[in-house]
Amino acid sequence: ESARSVMRGFRLLTLALLALLAVNQLAWAQDEDDMDMDGAEGGDEDYDGDEGYGGGGDGYDDEDYSGDGEDGEGGGGSAEIKELTTVEEFDAFLNDEDASVVGFFAEEGSALDDFKATAQGMQWDYRFAYTTSAELLSAHKYKSAAVVYKPPRFASEKAEKLKARYPGSDFKNSDALKIFLREKSLPLVGQLTWKTKERYSSCGLPLVKVFFDVDYELNPKGSNYYVNRVRKVAEEYVGKLSFAIAAIKDYSYESSDYGLTLEEGKKQVGVGIEDGDKRYGMGEAEFSPASLKAFVEQFLKGELTPTKVVEPYSPPPPGEDDEAGDEGGGDVDESGVTVATPDNFEQVVEPSKNVMLEFYAPWCGHCKMLKPEYAKLGKEFEGDESVVIAKMDADEHTPPAGWEVQGYPTIFFQPKGGKPTPYEGARNAKEMAEYVRAHKVV
Repeated sequence: ESARSVMRGFRLLTLALLALLAVNQLAWAQDEDDMDMDGAEGGDEDYDGDEGYGGGGDGYDDEDYSGDGEDGEGGGGSAEIKELTTVEEFDAFLNDEDASVVGFFAEEGSALDDFKATAQGMQWDYRFAYTTSAELLSAHKYKSAAVVYKPPRFASEKAEKLKARYPGSDFKNSDALKIFLREKSLPLVGQLTWKTKERYSSCGLPLVKVFFDVDYELNPKGSNYYVNRVRKVAEEYVGKLSFAIAAIKDYSYESSDYGLTLEEGKKQVGVGIEDGDKRYGMGEAEFSPASLKAFVEQFLKGELTPTKVVEPYSPPPPGEDDEAGDEGGGDVDESGVTVATPDNFEQVVEPSKNVMLEFYAPWCGHCKMLKPEYAKLGKEFEGDESVVIAKMDADEHTPPAGWEVQGYPTIFFQPKGGKPTPYEGARNAKEMAEYVRAHKVV
């Protein structure tokens, strides 16, 4: 019996050692991947360590940005106008991947009321907050001001100003505030999402897109590596070009427009330039600051031939029902769109289907504009039994767990057997259909 106990103990010890060895091997493999990334052209001297993407650090205490700045527009919408009462709340609000707009007011009153009203009308397009905290007003030296802060993940104190104060004092003028945000809120190099894509288009500059496997959760160092190298080039073309990175998993459907073949999960980098209805691709040249700059120079000199000319997209005019204030969209045939409710959600969003699901609110202006295009998308896949195009009124029904809705409309795509992923492409039938075809599982 004693011998058997010894043998059992020996077996358990052996299994424990094998498990420990497996964990170490995984750690070594990760270290090797990091070293491979560090050893790429340009070295790792560009990494900013604990200061995050681009070394934003504590640079928000620098002087206000009052000169001519980079082009662009602000960040993603928040579902509420948040009040900030402490330094910790302020820092947490700014620590976001999107731009942040903060109103500073010494007291409650008409100026704050006007700011709240204007912010409420733009809450799905930008992240807004306000404060009347004496501590915060003293620390930031504002009494009545609206300030936009660029996202610390991307903004670099070494290359750009990190914040800008709205020069006006009339917070009722939402048009003036929108123009200001377009001019001051995008970093020198940002990330392409469905919201920022619209803003980049509105700034009127050709957009240089750098596609790669962006992953801030599993590989922030690798993502930062490419952002820093793109920024080296972007610094030389302020006012001439906009620059953005784009995740292959979200924008692989665009790659053919630039003559590129990109696949998620591979160490690929593709570069393209969008200039109005024309697309230009860098081809198979290996990515580096030097090759990117050479490509950009060729474009500016008019030496490139477009890889594709696309038909510009114009949003459909609002229908009469929109102006009347109801759900809108005029006489739209939505027969290809399935309506999801809490009662049928599991049947509509079943794991065996590829599902595109929109969460909307009947009063939402952006949702009304999307309605005709989403209806076209539904008709496009009406004969494809593997695809479901659905929508759910999130104002009337609470979205199920796992479907985080922060603004309207919010669109998810869930591939067959997979998990829901936010759709961040353009909101027109053509590009949504291309996305579904590129990501569906047959």
